[in-house]
Amino acid sequence: MSEYTPPQCRRIVLLFVLCGGIWFAGCGGPEGPQRRAVTEPGADFTHYTGIAWPAAAQVVSAGDIWLDFVGDGEFHLVFDTDHAMLEQWLTEAPPWEQLKWTGGPVPDEIRWQAGFGVKGMSADPAGGGPDHKISEVEYQSVYESKQTWYVAQDRGAGWQHGQILILDLEKNRVWFSRWDY
Repeated sequence: MSEYTPPQCRRIVLLFVLCGGIWFAGCGGPEGPQRRAVTEPGADFTHYTGIAWPAAAQVVSAGDIWLDFVGDGEFHLVFDTDHAMLEQWLTEAPPWEQLKWTGGPVPDEIRWQAGFGVKGMSADPAGGGPDHKISEVEYQSVYESKQTWYVAQDRGAGWQHGQILILDLEKNRVWFSRWDY
């Protein structure tokens, strides 16, 4: 009996090994998803929303996590600012060519996508967001509140790719998330 393996079989095995390696690398490898530091939150916010970064803004939480090969992930930014700025934004046209701001609560079909570092793929394994400054209670309440205003854009089908900007006038807090799943 011969130990010879035909070239066609070797190619098929090699193809399976390579595809498996590429798939594994796309999942972030053994370390998991890739977290990137948000070093310029104001520039990122303006880039994604077209809204100028407020001078009084104080970042509460920021995160940028993606699966490099497949491109799934979420960028989020939560910051506090003055009440007058939020009121001003509500008198102006919202971003992404949306017609108007919508009063909360945020519909379930949108809320399950944006994790803000607390839920889903962007969640820190230790909980509380990547910098542990957002609790699950805060995360849940911003979606359920009738005191918030938001604008959202479905950039794909069924909110698979989207973004949301939530203004919480009660806490003078801004929540922004952009995701691709």
